[in-house]
Amino acid sequence: MERRQFVNLVLSSVGTSLVFANPLQLIGAEPIKLAAALENSKLKTPIKLCRQCEQLMDQHDDYKMVFVKRELIGRVMNEAIMNVKVRQEPLSVYMLFGKPYEGREVIFVEGKNNNELLVHETGIKSLAGTLSLDPHGSMAMKENHHSINKFGIKNLVTELADLWISEAHLPGIEVKYYPKAKIGEKACKTIEVTHPKEIAGASYHITRFYLDAKTNIPVRLQHYSFPTKPGAEPVLYEEYTFLEFEPNQGFKDIDFDIENPDYNF
Repeated sequence: MERRQFVNLVLSSVGTSLVFANPLQLIGAEPIKLAAALENSKLKTPIKLCRQCEQLMDQHDDYKMVFVKRELIGRVMNEAIMNVKVRQEPLSVYMLFGKPYEGREVIFVEGKNNNELLVHETGIKSLAGTLSLDPHGSMAMKENHHSINKFGIKNLVTELADLWISEAHLPGIEVKYYPKAKIGEKACKTIEVTHPKEIAGASYHITRFYLDAKTNIPVRLQHYSFPTKPGAEPVLYEEYTFLEFEPNQGFKDIDFDIENPDYNF
């Protein structure tokens, strides 16, 4: 039996909800130890919840929402709010920004436009017309931690599950559950995962994952970096909030086309 087949087999014995796309990405994990790490890890339930969220998102062909992003870029907290349309297959994204980039529009459609994102600015920047940018290039990434071709709630949850699977073998993990949390007036249930000490393989000091208490749709994800010195507070590295989620809008190709008459490209 090949090693990859064996890894998938032992993962399946832990539970199908824990199987992920690339099981060999686990850091230094041997197959037998891998199954034991997942079965005995405090991250088993958080990973399972992520897989349930993925299945829930698979029930929706598309959705619109208000997306609020906060990312630490260098020493500056970059914040943006935008109205977003998302079609899951093929991944298609339309963004209309609010402050501080009010009026900016972005379109990305997987497999179209040379797999580039199309950007239209406002004001004097609009004189440049519609820009075609490499999603992974420096211009597209200078204000972002993640490429637009990984955008969307399901992609975020998948990355979170894979992160936690890769950390399942680490010692000292603390997991807390807050069933009566709130974001504004929205009732949420929250999972908090903490690595008390900065060790190899631990990406973040604290991760908080918020789910809508009624629908289980993700509402917010926060990652905090490790404190820079003893006794210091952890630093918010990135935060993503999903508001006014409305699924199954029946979006068409024109919703992700610069020729849409409702857009300003």
